[in-house]
Amino acid sequence: MMKSNYLRTAVVVALFAASSVVFAAETKIGKVMKESMKGESSLYKTVALGKGTDADAAKLLAYVKQLPAEKPPEGTAESWAKKTGALVKAVEDVAAKKPDAILVLQKAGNCKACHTDHKAK
Repeated sequence: MMKSNYLRTAVVVALFAASSVVFAAETKIGKVMKESMKGESSLYKTVALGKGTDADAAKLLAYVKQLPAEKPPEGTAESWAKKTGALVKAVEDVAAKKPDAILVLQKAGNCKACHTDHKAK
């Protein structure tokens, strides 16, 4: 009886720890989305429409660089790495003022493409 209580406690603690890690990742991803990507006047839209300053591009880059290290709530790690990597590269190119970088950023920042595969349901 005592052994099964320890086992139950260990299982509950393990489940809590695992859910905390997933919640923390979702929270960090959510924070990046909320602070840089959401809304008609978001930092992302300002930069992606070519209306942002150098400081805006640098700030957006700091936000999106956080994403590849996070675990997506849904979908594969490979897909997440590909999509977030493309987004980071696109923002880097905008910040470096490379030709056509804004067009590449608009494609890489396609919310629906990423959310279809990775947003928690």
